[in-house]
Amino acid sequence: MGKKLFIVESPTKVKTLQKILSSKDFIFKATFGHIKDLPPKTLGVDLNTFHPSFYYISSKKKILSDLKKLVSKVEEVYLATDPDREGEAISFHLYEYLSSVNKNLIFKRVDLIEITEFGVKQALNSVRDLDKGLYLAYQSRRVLDRIIGYLISPKLSKALNLPLSAGRVQSPALRLIVEREEEIEKFVPETSFSLRVKVKDKNNNVYELDLWFKKELYKDKDPKKLEDFFYHYLAGKTLSLDNITEKKALKQPPYPLKTTTLIEAAGSSLGFSPKETMALAQALYEKGLITYMRTDSVRVSPVAKKAAKDFILANFGEKYLGKERRVKASKFEQGAHECIRPTNLFQEPKNLTSKEKALYTLIKNFFLASQMSQAEFLELTYVFGKDLLPKGWFLVTKRKTLVFEGFLKVLKGTENYDLPLGLKEGDQLKVLSFEIREHKTKPPERYTPHSLVKKLESLGIGRPSTYATILDVLFKRNYIEKEGKSLKPTPLGRLVCRLLLEGAKVFMDYKYTAEMEEKLDLVARGEATYESVVKEAYELIKTCRFPSRVST
Repeated sequence: MGKKLFIVESPTKVKTLQKILSSKDFIFKATFGHIKDLPPKTLGVDLNTFHPSFYYISSKKKILSDLKKLVSKVEEVYLATDPDREGEAISFHLYEYLSSVNKNLIFKRVDLIEITEFGVKQALNSVRDLDKGLYLAYQSRRVLDRIIGYLISPKLSKALNLPLSAGRVQSPALRLIVEREEEIEKFVPETSFSLRVKVKDKNNNVYELDLWFKKELYKDKDPKKLEDFFYHYLAGKTLSLDNITEKKALKQPPYPLKTTTLIEAAGSSLGFSPKETMALAQALYEKGLITYMRTDSVRVSPVAKKAAKDFILANFGEKYLGKERRVKASKFEQGAHECIRPTNLFQEPKNLTSKEKALYTLIKNFFLASQMSQAEFLELTYVFGKDLLPKGWFLVTKRKTLVFEGFLKVLKGTENYDLPLGLKEGDQLKVLSFEIREHKTKPPERYTPHSLVKKLESLGIGRPSTYATILDVLFKRNYIEKEGKSLKPTPLGRLVCRLLLEGAKVFMDYKYTAEMEEKLDLVARGEATYESVVKEAYELIKTCRFPSRVST
């Protein structure tokens, strides 16, 4: 048996695989991404038949030439590109090219969920045929993006006499950002006030108590009423601590990370953009350190659960072990993969950049936390002044104490916890002073890159392979800008959004965009055809009408 050709996208993957598989048995080659695409300057789609004209990318000539020479020396080709529809497309195009060179080749599709000895062995033991449905889902996605972009963008550009673009996912994302800005501008804050009272115990310890009515903090539009209340009922008085109630509270551990929650966690705690997060995660995956990073699943394999259990027992003890949890899948989840997790909990990776290390640590801590026990708290409520105040009115202060840290051992948040007050029921406290506290309702917050991704996922718009790049075009076209960490539409972005809502409303509709994503999933499963999905979109494109010229 001769050597086998093993093809992946990146040279980093090659280096990792060469440490696992023998060079005596395999010849490794990287494609550096896609080898075929639609033409860069023309539509590339026949609008009568919807047949796409993919061409071999000119920069890949040498790679294709090298592959052509290699296939004369091998009998088998292992196509080990990424295990998603983009990776399937690369493998499919490789198959088309290489089988035309050598018709006797045997092709095997390999899904590398993790690039480790265990992961590669599993993948080689479960090779499969190319998935035509998954490839057609890629082709549908690529052609939809092309015809929506190429056929709507010129109409939009003509209306404003500017080089503009519209996109299947980018335009609804722009709409979200614009609508949020409009909500903020229309927001009228409401002001209310509450009463806070300072008291001291016999040891001169000072405490701050809030005025409650029935079961909640009392707020009034008129601060004078609160001041009068204080002087009428509390000024110069001595309060009694009427009762202390204790309530046990549990905080559940997080689920392990998937693409959207990875982007969110890395954005909020490390300050990474979605694009940077996914590039760093890709590097960690290709080095064999984490599982595949484009996933919408939080599923954990039995082997990984066992490894986590062993690690937690060895490092923290049995009481930190979590219980098995049922995971309810999202209606938009494709679920083809596991969660994002380390491939080896017991081995610290070496030679990582500071950012790679930070992201790896985040992934590891979330995964460990997901397999650990819940945190336990005691919520203490101290109630004062029943004998001084009218019925239903109380002075209250609360404390939240940590009883058992559980998963917080590895995933500490920003929340601070209290110690119980050194008071007991019946203690007397002297009223010292008061403070009128102002409360203003706040407008909704602008989206950040990671909160926008989270919103898109909740609407079913986009998929793990597209989240990282959604914002790129919006920035490039000057439709949005950053203000601090937040996303703000530019005047041009708002104008484009308005025109698209007028002239191409269906392609700005969140529900329709989500349904289009679902149709791509149906194509992948063989439950819808490429032609029907593309034709439906094209018929809608033909109905789009923009004004002939709009003043900017």
